[in-house]
Amino acid sequence: MGALSTLRPVMARSTVGAGLAMTLSAVPLAEAFAQQATTPAPNAGDMDLPTIVVDADGEPVNSLEATTGLSRLPGTLQDTPQTVTVISQQTMQQQGVTTLEQALRNVPGVTVGIGEGGGGMNGDQFRIRGFQAKGDVFVNGLRDFGVYVRDSFAYENVEVFKGPSSESFGSGTTGGAINMQLKQAHRGDKYDVDGQFGSGPLYRGVFDFNKQIDDTTAARIVGMFNAQDVVDRDHVEANRWGLMGSLGFGLGTNQTLYLNYLYQHGDRTPDYGVPIVTPLFNDVKKFGSLGQPVTEWGVPRSNFYGKETDRDRTDTNMFTSNYKNEINDWLTFTNDTRVGYYTRDFATSVPGCSNGSTNTVPATPATYAASCTGQFFAGNNPAITFGGGNPGYLQESFAAENVATMIAKFNTGFLRHELVAGIDYYFVDDNRTALSVSGTKGLSTIWFPVYANTTGYFLYENPRGNNGKKISNTTDFGAFASDRIWFTDQISILGGIRWDNYSTEYDYWCVVTTGVCPGTKDKKKAWVYTDADTRFWSPKASLIWEPTKTQTYYVSYAKSFTPQGAFPTNDVTVVSPTQNDLQPEDNETWEAGAKVSVLDGKLGLTGAIFRVNKSNVFYTDPVTGNPVETGETQRVQGIELGVTGNITDAWTIQAGYAYYATTILTSPTLSYVGNEVPFVSPNNFTLWTTYDLIKGGVVRMIPGQLLVGGGITYADGYFTNSANSSIIPETFSLDALVSYKHDKYRVALNGYNLTNALNFSSGWGNRAIPAPGRSVTLSVGYTF
Repeated sequence: MGALSTLRPVMARSTVGAGLAMTLSAVPLAEAFAQQATTPAPNAGDMDLPTIVVDADGEPVNSLEATTGLSRLPGTLQDTPQTVTVISQQTMQQQGVTTLEQALRNVPGVTVGIGEGGGGMNGDQFRIRGFQAKGDVFVNGLRDFGVYVRDSFAYENVEVFKGPSSESFGSGTTGGAINMQLKQAHRGDKYDVDGQFGSGPLYRGVFDFNKQIDDTTAARIVGMFNAQDVVDRDHVEANRWGLMGSLGFGLGTNQTLYLNYLYQHGDRTPDYGVPIVTPLFNDVKKFGSLGQPVTEWGVPRSNFYGKETDRDRTDTNMFTSNYKNEINDWLTFTNDTRVGYYTRDFATSVPGCSNGSTNTVPATPATYAASCTGQFFAGNNPAITFGGGNPGYLQESFAAENVATMIAKFNTGFLRHELVAGIDYYFVDDNRTALSVSGTKGLSTIWFPVYANTTGYFLYENPRGNNGKKISNTTDFGAFASDRIWFTDQISILGGIRWDNYSTEYDYWCVVTTGVCPGTKDKKKAWVYTDADTRFWSPKASLIWEPTKTQTYYVSYAKSFTPQGAFPTNDVTVVSPTQNDLQPEDNETWEAGAKVSVLDGKLGLTGAIFRVNKSNVFYTDPVTGNPVETGETQRVQGIELGVTGNITDAWTIQAGYAYYATTILTSPTLSYVGNEVPFVSPNNFTLWTTYDLIKGGVVRMIPGQLLVGGGITYADGYFTNSANSSIIPETFSLDALVSYKHDKYRVALNGYNLTNALNFSSGWGNRAIPAPGRSVTLSVGYTF
């Protein structure tokens, strides 16, 4: 491997000879380049790596040349044998991104769920390739155990690893894992302030101050304030503020320590959207057979069916430590620690419009005609119902995780090795107190919802009611190891395995009027104790061919497991006392892909075909919150393509396309076999591109950077249940950007959903949340 050359500016770009460290643990890229100027990578063979082209912030314009930032996934994205998408700081700033959800709109195949479980969790609930990923959100490679809307102010970038990834990340990760890299203290003084103003209205401010204390020490503080009324959604607010502090020690040396503390307060309106209604009987002839959101039949998308007591107040406290020691020229040790404390005051209203049936009795023409759905299609204004279990709860969670990793590079004879081994341990204590209702929510109709509560309606803590107090304790111990072995400079294999010992205990206060509490002989009031213990192996294997320094081809196999109670702070009910023997979901994937850099390393091209089989599928019952085993086996397979980097010096692009073909292979309900897997859009496309008119020579009379850009987000409609009886319609959003930057100043104008399309940001089996309509924001910034 060639030695790292000196950084040198060329217009607004630098070229760096690649001697990048392959064992970074949440170290900013600019700092990594500086470190490697004096630290050659050991045992790299005789191959020279390509010249790496970086932007003015030290970020590779071609994300394939970036590191994963994770010690247990050493190397660059080009080296990683699975599909990985990176949303860079530059892209997030250009798009005016304010939340993790907005950032993930750049990734085809990622959808958002409303939330599942008694009353619903809401907050950030993602699906990757159609599979639940609510417990698969990581920060600096460590789990973020909270349930809240994550603001992007503290993120350097966002990475999405697709496909089962339990060997690297632990339980879950059927569709993949989402990892955010925090902003870190770095050498050099830099001070930024930004303001954002827009439709809704939106008022937002962010400051980012970095101070170098001495040659190897720096401090950074980032702050955010966000006050927002969501466009085209009555009464829905998204207010939050946060601070992040970072200290960096040993910068530029072979031993570094980063300490980060993140605090975010949120005070928002949980939005559970509009009901999905399904025509039956004679209405099918006129309206079709598929259930759709009521807004598809003319109900205003601004209609909000919640109440003034609905609230989602969260406090997130997250301390992160990232330690790295390059012990010698072949051995590196990293230790990453997370301690989190989360509180939540949550109350919501879940709207429904039934068709006159229950879970066991189908609707008759008479019951349908009298139902909310029947009345709606008859042209009337029926009353909605409010369901979804308990109206809310108070939650307090404490969690901690430690991941210790050793990375060794050595030779055995003619074979070159990169061995990664370590342990991963975490625990979560979650305590919930249910809220009960005094009074009723009153009458609210489909066409004219009533936001105000009825007289005498209020919520109160009720720990002595049925399910009034819920306590869960979860621990997981994992040991992992992988070895990449090069037979030649071009051909290598990667094999790895992880063993997990997962244990969760769930206790709740039971109060019944009929029957007895589970596990008791005659008690109608009692604590009910249940637990689940799961042990499983998660293997992976890859064959990798690198015919040139800019080409990587691979075939990979991996398995992952999702045990019962795998998301202790995300689910209202962790384990069901009637289903103690629920086996973990079993997921396996095959993937073959290619990653190629072209245009002298400025542009990266990726492509992959894959198949994921998921067996022993369970879901969360929307009424009880309990996990229910469906007995289904599901298959999702398809192709994913990506482009990232610079087409010319002035023209940047990030684009992705994914096609998914899905099938329910087996099901206890025979009519479901052969249906499509719910929550998976067949065709998905994202595009973001910008052009610098000054650098491109279109504008010659002014200095600086003048960008014009735009983006498209498209996804086919998707089914919301295994019966394939209801659907969330397709999504299309056209966005645009005009920005100017000169010296210390920058200003940007962003437009979103310029065609004012009726889109849905998320959905579940019987509800969908309308996305904002056309909106505009103005951003101004100053660096000093």
